[in-house]
Amino acid sequence: MKRRILVLFFSFTAVVSPAMSADAMRHFTAEYKLYLRGILLSVVDLQLSLSDDAYRLSAHIGPAGIGHILSDSHVVTTTKGAIKNGQFAPQRLDLAWSNDEGVKSTYMDYESGAPVKFYSGYVLPPEAQPKSKVDITIVGGGSVDPFLAMLAPLNGAELASACNGKIRVFDGRRLATLSADAPQAVAATAHDYVVPIPLVACSVVWRPIAGYSQRSMERAKDLPPIEAHFGRVADTGFAAPLDMKAETRYGNISLYAARYFQPVAELPPAFDINDYLYDDFDDE
Repeated sequence: MKRRILVLFFSFTAVVSPAMSADAMRHFTAEYKLYLRGILLSVVDLQLSLSDDAYRLSAHIGPAGIGHILSDSHVVTTTKGAIKNGQFAPQRLDLAWSNDEGVKSTYMDYESGAPVKFYSGYVLPPEAQPKSKVDITIVGGGSVDPFLAMLAPLNGAELASACNGKIRVFDGRRLATLSADAPQAVAATAHDYVVPIPLVACSVVWRPIAGYSQRSMERAKDLPPIEAHFGRVADTGFAAPLDMKAETRYGNISLYAARYFQPVAELPPAFDINDYLYDDFDDE
């Protein structure tokens, strides 16, 4: 159940080119805590590297608190690509997860920012089969994966622009839109988040398009907007959430930044699922 909650949440949320030298990139690390009905479920560690024309975002989601009781699964994902005209042009997405049954993985390749190939080692159960499948060949450019959707390009505009517009989110099977509006500025002195920076509060509406089960499509109509606070990542042209709150079929889930994109001198290795294997199948 816990993995479904994680996938659902990151499906909601609205982010290295081989030719780029790592020396030309800036690197940041962050930590978020994921709560279900106010109870700690998981810790999310992030690594973000940015230059003027390339990015890499790597994440590890591990159990914490009651999450150890629900499931001991770990999720690792890395997305990387180019930055063109201030927008992401993905090149590759890798995602893997481990539990007491072993390791499963998926990946997606892109050409010119458009997804062209998707592979998954996971077969959807009957109740999760989509009402209508997504033809990857017609998704086209301009979509981002659920983890990259956490980052909002500002394109030289004010922070409030993080709460304007619509993006498409595609994970290889499911296509949805995120529409953000109603920005409200929050002064650095008017909040008690982990960093004293100006924020913008906004409302984000998630709408599934295709690739979701009939039940998910029906429930989406009744879901209230996601409430989020975004701040600028250092002095870059990108914003990221300080917190996000959403209602799901499992109850209220929320994401809070415990450490917000602190700069580091060197590019950390991308998270590797092999670092989270279980003893039962370490030697298999």
